[in-house]
Amino acid sequence: MKQRPLNTRQKKFLENHLIKGMSIAESVRRAGYSIKSGRSEDYSSWGCRILKTPRVASEVQKIREKAFSREALSYAEKRAFLARAVRTSVGEIHEGSDLAQEVTITEGKEGTSRRVKAVDKLRALELDSKLAGDFYSDREPQANNNFLFLVNLGKAGIGNALPVALPSPVSQTTPVIETQAETLAD
Repeated sequence: MKQRPLNTRQKKFLENHLIKGMSIAESVRRAGYSIKSGRSEDYSSWGCRILKTPRVASEVQKIREKAFSREALSYAEKRAFLARAVRTSVGEIHEGSDLAQEVTITEGKEGTSRRVKAVDKLRALELDSKLAGDFYSDREPQANNNFLFLVNLGKAGIGNALPVALPSPVSQTTPVIETQAETLAD
């Protein structure tokens, strides 16, 4: 069943409350609703009743989704920022830059010095790799097991084209095993 559209007062109420950011009571007043008592609490109660009606609630949801999609960063914007963070040299980052995370101002005998801390380039590379899907640990279970990777690599041989999972990047939780290979003379 198709819902009827909102009436003029309901539209004005939502515009005042959601878009202009007015309180519920003030939005009810400005939308043209009249409450006999004139008390702010009664206007607020009426506004809460309006917000709970199905037609108004679905319109509120639509307005919020539209605002979220307008304000949220797109995939391309995220990747562009990370690329800029990696490619911009440290000397080019200044106090007002969006790549500056922290600015420290110290005053000494020689004058005022400013220290600008930039975005962590390695972290930016890691985040970009995650966005691009470059981590193989989420694709194949044996990618997390370095020993199984070596066994599969040995089975594949040089000329065979068996699919082999790539090892996951070494993290702080992955133990590092140091080995030494020796060749025996005949």
